[in-house]
Formats: sequence, structure tokens, C-alpha cells
Amino acid sequence: MFLGADFPPPIGFLWLILLIAILDFIQYKYLQNFLPQLREKKKNLFIKNFLFFTIGGIAVSLFFLAIKNKITLEIGMSNIIIWIAVLALAGAIYGVCFWFFNLLLLKKF
Repeated sequence: MFLGADFPPPIGFLWLILLIAILDFIQYKYLQNFLPQLREKKKNLFIKNFLFFTIGGIAVSLFFLAIKNKITLEIGMSNIIIWIAVLALAGAIYGVCFWFFNLLLLKKF
């Protein structure tokens, strides 16, 4: 029914697809180092993983703020801090889920 809606896709959607592809590649490279350490039950791996994804969320938020610097200057410092905190929290939650999901996969397989 909605086949062909928003054709061509909005430019923001294309940028989002590109960002997802880049983040996916970074996560793939990280996973190659992460899985052997998870198998060996390295000390402080959960904290390192948590910090990696939290810092990743902060980096993504700062990336978007840098791209849209004209809008960034207009929205005010409190909104900028909220934006960074929300994406850092999203990254942290994703990091916990990433660690837990891979731990379950290692136990199952």
C-alpha cells in the first residue's frame, strides 16, 4: 500500500543509513577483540565494554552537534547537555545489552 512512499528518500534518512553502516563496522571490529576476552573472562571487561559504548554515544552526540553547529548555537547549553546525556545513556544501555547478549551466545554455543 505504501510502496514508493517518500521516493526519493529524504536526505536525513540517507545520512542515518550511512551512520548506521559506520557504527556497525566499528562494532564488528570491536567484537573481534571483545569475544576472545569474554571467553577468557578477563577482569573488568564489563566496565571496559560499558565505557566503550557510553563514550561511543557521547561521540555520536558530539558529531551531530558539530554537523549542525548553527542549530547547536541556537538551542542553548541545557538542551545540548540533555542531548549528550540521552545519547550517552542510550550507548550505556546498548553496551550492557551487547555484553549480556554475547555472554548468552557464548554459553549457548
